[in-house]
Amino acid sequence: MVLWSLVLYDIFRYRMSQKYKLKLERFKHNPILIPRENVEWEARAVFNPSVICDNGIFKMLYRTYPKKTEQTTPRNKRPGFNLKNQISYIGYAESLDGINWTRRDTPFIAPSEEYDMFGCEYPRITKIDDVFYITYTAIDRPLDTKDTETKVRIALATTKDFVTVEKHGIIGPPKTSKASAFFPEKVNGGKIALAMTISSDSANSHVAIRYFDSMNEVMNQTDESWAEFLKKSQETAVLRTEWFFHRGPELGAPPIKTDRGWLFVFSNESMSDSWTIGVALTDLEEPHKLIARTPGYLLQGARDYEMQGFVTRHL
Repeated sequence: MVLWSLVLYDIFRYRMSQKYKLKLERFKHNPILIPRENVEWEARAVFNPSVICDNGIFKMLYRTYPKKTEQTTPRNKRPGFNLKNQISYIGYAESLDGINWTRRDTPFIAPSEEYDMFGCEYPRITKIDDVFYITYTAIDRPLDTKDTETKVRIALATTKDFVTVEKHGIIGPPKTSKASAFFPEKVNGGKIALAMTISSDSANSHVAIRYFDSMNEVMNQTDESWAEFLKKSQETAVLRTEWFFHRGPELGAPPIKTDRGWLFVFSNESMSDSWTIGVALTDLEEPHKLIARTPGYLLQGARDYEMQGFVTRHL
């Protein structure tokens, strides 16, 4: 994955015509955030952000690699190198304009529990009532080993002020999964909806949606109930890996409500082994029903700041 030096999806100005043709223009002063070499927990990389605007203030959570993360041997059939000590942290930043950001010197979410001891990745923020629900990917064992028991799963944290944060443990399926987010309002007859990337990092990767009656139900699922859901998740997935992509899709941001449907931003790894960005539109009331998606990609790495980084990519 190319380090886009944040924001992974780029910070761009956009215009949407009355016919909903999405037009993108890269922001001319990219990158907006780069690693701080003097801050140990984010000295190597800053990437995979999630941003929410609340009361006129942009609030960002972003993933980092610490100074001890090292490149080792070249990857097989993919750009870049294998990594050692790739234990991710999640940082916090604020902005009044979405361009100039103020960061803290301590991580907002750090590895601390048995289920996330070896990485906190891919944060996604959704505000429901007065609580910010933060889904993130939790890693329980070192990623730089061949341990087949390593679990990559979806965890939940909450905050009301981005000062204190409470972890609630694993809320996702007992299967490799990541890049998850709640819908900002209830759908499908008053249900809480959770979109998630299942079988991530594989050709079977797909984005599925599960509905819940309450947040208490979200936090108290069993492996058996997830097993029932997983039996049909591929069949009812809102987004699947297409033949022209190597792997993906992965959910990029919480779904955005428009008057035409829910707008999904997602990433795919192309057959040329570079990550691209696409969008999809789904039904407002039953968001597991796909209306349309970009046939290829909407945005692909092309600028120096997108091609040069911790993982360098050449055309």
